[in-house]
Amino acid sequence: MCLTIRLAGQYSLDSLTSESSSEVASISTGCRISTSSWPVTRVSHKFLAVLHGQDVHVVALALSCEFLYAGSNKGDIRAWDHPNMQEAPKFGCSEAAVKCLIVVGSKIISAHQDHKIRVWRRSKSNPKEHKLLTTLPSMKDYITNFLPPKNYVKVRRHHKTLWINHHDCITSLVVGNGVLYSGSWDKSVKVWRLEDFKCLESLNVHIDAVNALAVDTRNDLLYSGSGDTTIKLFHKQESEGKQCQHVLIATLEAKSPVNALALSPDVSVLYSGQSDKAVTVWKMHVGETRQWTAVGTLLGHRMSVLCLSTLTNIVISGSADKTIRVWKRNNNGHHSCVSVMVGHTGPVKSLCAMPDAEWGVLVYSGSLDGDIRVWWVPEDDSDSLSSDETNALDSPLVVNWRASTPNARDLPRPTVPR
Repeated sequence: MCLTIRLAGQYSLDSLTSESSSEVASISTGCRISTSSWPVTRVSHKFLAVLHGQDVHVVALALSCEFLYAGSNKGDIRAWDHPNMQEAPKFGCSEAAVKCLIVVGSKIISAHQDHKIRVWRRSKSNPKEHKLLTTLPSMKDYITNFLPPKNYVKVRRHHKTLWINHHDCITSLVVGNGVLYSGSWDKSVKVWRLEDFKCLESLNVHIDAVNALAVDTRNDLLYSGSGDTTIKLFHKQESEGKQCQHVLIATLEAKSPVNALALSPDVSVLYSGQSDKAVTVWKMHVGETRQWTAVGTLLGHRMSVLCLSTLTNIVISGSADKTIRVWKRNNNGHHSCVSVMVGHTGPVKSLCAMPDAEWGVLVYSGSLDGDIRVWWVPEDDSDSLSSDETNALDSPLVVNWRASTPNARDLPRPTVPR
């Protein structure tokens, strides 16, 4: 791979348009949500690096302690040692298109367009190598279930399949309380036990595709967002024989199809990204019974919100309008848009973020333009960069990740003054 440093830096200032500098009223409450809270002379983020993917679509990103993983429509799963961006050997290249990724310890779990879930394990001898551990449903699950007729469900006219099978594209994965959840366009959510990957349940309550999942491990809750414009809430209850049972306890009515879900780290706030260009803020109230209400709406995107990520008091949203917005929640629960990241030339399909004591917050974005971009966001307002300081910063690192990668450690590392 030819690895070059750009001569001219790229810095996106915070919301310089007249639309982004105005305040937008929430459509669900009377509160006002500011889309810009910093002066124009401050830089609210810095674009650090871009990994060019050429003819692929980056549809899934996941972070472990050591690696950034990216899944593409070609079936490739790539890994980079972050933040140095030294590439590890790719894996999964012969499989179907990757739709989502999740990291569980030393395992990487990928969901694919061929209706399968694949579990990969990092090699103990070489942590940069990944081997296929199993494919879900497992052969053991098939053998256990294929004989009894009651284990078959009708999926379309004259066609039945085992209830443990997804029969359409798998869109989302999430882990919590010892189980793996998978959501699919087949309108179902499957529950898999992590210790042996046995399918325990199939939750069939939506009337359209399940697009997003989120899990609240503190309260044993599962959230599922769907194209039917609802968010279903399930309570996980333990039963005998290490089986688990999920009970539907509430339905939240959104105003349009739900494409993404994310919980705040303190699990008190749920965010839903929707096709109506908005991010709805849901608050859980605990009393004699749990209740959820929409307390606000984050407006600013011009097209559907496709992905969400949360970190401390930060909410990050990616959209089909090719932009990424960073929102900060204050102690009163009010949200302000503090940054608009521009640079992708295709819809932003995936996001992940991680804190770093030296850098603030690193944000990774994957797009259908084939690029993965790395951004830096300050942790608080006092860390923002003045426009005079930007000339002293290194230019973004440009990497072509479809070719062989030289050792990125030998290259100058972008730095951000603190």
